[in-house]
Amino acid sequence: MHILITGASGFIGSHLTRALLDQGHRVTGAVRDPDGFRRRFSGAQAMPIDFTRAIHADDWLHLLHDVDAVINAVGIIRESGRQTFKALHEQAPIALFQACEIAGVSRVIQISALGADRAAQSQYHLTKREADDYLANSALTWTVLRPSIVYGPGARSMALFKAMAALPVTPLVNRGEQQIQPIHVSDLTKAVLQCLTAEGPVGVRVDLVGPEPISFRDLMKQLRQWLGLGPLRSLAIPYGLTLAAAKLGGFLGTAPVTPETVGMLQRGNTAHVHGFIRCFGFTPLSLQAALWAEPACQADQWHAGLFFIPLLLRISLALTWILAGIFSAFVFPETQSFALLAQAGLGGGVATIALYGAAALDLLLGLATLSGRWLRPALYGQLILMLLYTLIISLFLPGWWTHPFGPVVKNLPIATATLTLLVMQRRSAWNT
Repeated sequence: MHILITGASGFIGSHLTRALLDQGHRVTGAVRDPDGFRRRFSGAQAMPIDFTRAIHADDWLHLLHDVDAVINAVGIIRESGRQTFKALHEQAPIALFQACEIAGVSRVIQISALGADRAAQSQYHLTKREADDYLANSALTWTVLRPSIVYGPGARSMALFKAMAALPVTPLVNRGEQQIQPIHVSDLTKAVLQCLTAEGPVGVRVDLVGPEPISFRDLMKQLRQWLGLGPLRSLAIPYGLTLAAAKLGGFLGTAPVTPETVGMLQRGNTAHVHGFIRCFGFTPLSLQAALWAEPACQADQWHAGLFFIPLLLRISLALTWILAGIFSAFVFPETQSFALLAQAGLGGGVATIALYGAAALDLLLGLATLSGRWLRPALYGQLILMLLYTLIISLFLPGWWTHPFGPVVKNLPIATATLTLLVMQRRSAWNT
């Protein structure tokens, strides 16, 4: 079969791509970065698509030539810029389904989400449900799969949970009694492969869950044991305070913790597994069995322990530049600043511009570091400015290299921290 997968470079999509290629199918990934996708999957084709703009059927028709089946695996856990729930979960999928009807595609599988039902409250679930409902009312041969939290190699949400479990004290919403029912990505993949066969379920919405629910507290216990750490030490955080922290996390553009995700966790994420077993004929893997089958290695322990380091680096670097700008402009004696600039050959109006211009630039770079949109340009700007400052000091004030407080020498670890954050930020994105 020739299968088009949207979101093929994401966590779920990449596992589906590999499994379909292994079965000998012809796979085309509809992705934002076709070159990167081809490098990862040499046997697959790739077509560029901007999901934020592909909201009309005509935007998809050129991708559907000779396609037998479509799997929509596009999903985001948080909004960013034009990447909104409305665009990616609702408008783009509906446009794709309309194009499938026009092109005569024989099979469509929609990867939705557990909770995208009549009781849905979050925009994440409501927009998923809108696309599900449109597909269900179409003339297509369809199946809607609604997975709970999906875990396995490369799962970003589970990476967050492992990191939380590895903390000396693990914060829990209230007491962590919220019920979840995660499913391993291998079981989701097996279900999708069955949906592509003649005997696969059609015209149904199937909840994809693990064999039994587990409380969030028990999940933390199991993950901490898996990491080889001691007993869980937890701290109950009131729901309202958790929401406030999630809003801050949303502003910083960090882990997938937003008021919506906290609300979804509080609601719970469970379903009866009987529907899954009835449709696919096997019992999904339990979390305990999956962890037992894949013992944690040193890389897992390091990743869990270092997970929050990018956030700490980001905040500390932002504060360093913000405070440097404030202290230079308003706190440190102006006469002493002008004396230092005079040693570098700057005086008069030029010295004033240099002093307050540099302070403003420091402050701007610090504030930009807190912005998800401007983080990378800010980090590059910091590296360039540090190099410039260091060269000027080395030429005109070389004695500062031997200052007992090391004001210039400290540029070395700060530059290293900036480079580290650049690398870690490039490899972290919470789309699925």
